[in-house]
Amino acid sequence: MSTSTQHGFFILADISGYTSFVAKTELEHSHEILTELLELLVENIKPVMTISKLEGDAVFAYAGRNVFTRGDTMLEFVESVYVAFRDRQLSMKRKTTCTCNACINIPTLDLKFIVHCGPFVVQTIANARELVGSDVNLIHRLSKNHVAEATGWRAYTMLTEQCLNDLGLTLEDTHIQMEEYEHLGEIKTHSIDLHKRYKEITEARHVILEEKDADFVLIVDFDTPPAVTWEWLQDPAKRNIWNRGHITWSSGDRPKGRAGNGASNHCAHGKGVSTEIVRDWRPFEYSTCDSFENGKQTVTETIRFEPTPDGGTRVVDLMKIKMPLPRFLRRLMFHNVMIKQHQYDEKLREAAQLAKAEFEKAKSG
Repeated sequence: MSTSTQHGFFILADISGYTSFVAKTELEHSHEILTELLELLVENIKPVMTISKLEGDAVFAYAGRNVFTRGDTMLEFVESVYVAFRDRQLSMKRKTTCTCNACINIPTLDLKFIVHCGPFVVQTIANARELVGSDVNLIHRLSKNHVAEATGWRAYTMLTEQCLNDLGLTLEDTHIQMEEYEHLGEIKTHSIDLHKRYKEITEARHVILEEKDADFVLIVDFDTPPAVTWEWLQDPAKRNIWNRGHITWSSGDRPKGRAGNGASNHCAHGKGVSTEIVRDWRPFEYSTCDSFENGKQTVTETIRFEPTPDGGTRVVDLMKIKMPLPRFLRRLMFHNVMIKQHQYDEKLREAAQLAKAEFEKAKSG
């Protein structure tokens, strides 16, 4: 039995409408549908977090504090799981020709996430691992809350204020509510409407640079899953680590308190400062940014994050320089600048090594 105290994040992904769905539908088909959805949740959560256990209609998972050092990544991770869930749910409904109650009622199912953080102990008894601690108890109590009653939302992410503070996030446009539980007292929570976020994510305009239009292409394989790799290439603090002090990144505007379309970062290099503005933000898939210096656009960059069969990520970094030169000269010049002057290929490979080392350390506790 291990009794060492750890600190980390907890996620409870809870399928809403489960009890009613099972009660009103044929057991055989309802079991198949719920199994497929639960397996999908595990498949999307497991690469980044440790699955503690399946709890009927819910998946309980945890991760060390260092797995999510950038607060936005936690929210993006939860939302990416919800998008996968919602896409699968809609696909199942479209593809079925069955008229049984279970198949007809697939749309009545939805998903809510409870997110919290705090100390815990992992107990191993008879080969079974169990998380123990007051904060572990709290996240399960929070699954019984009044958010749906107060807002009418069927799908949402609820974060405790303690968790938001730990993530360093100050969010706008959230539903703030106090929940009270015996022995645990009042808990301040912030909730986000996932139906609204799903609509925003899926309807946002795609802006992506293709290989055929790029002046510079660099491909580097990371041994870390896309969510972790994404953080190492998007978090200004982490970008400063693998850029070795040659340039300094800092956060700029954050619409509604989050990274996303319209957000900006600043890059100080030598005596100059450039501004990077996000044009298309698809967490763990790709991002597209435009860079400006002295008010003039200089570069468009798309970074793709392609999952590999071994659980890693292939990073494809594409850039197009804004310069009135013949294409072959632009490519030759930009390649020399990025490789010979800035050693960008070496820096990106160093980022891969750093990401692997930190992720393995965080996963091992």
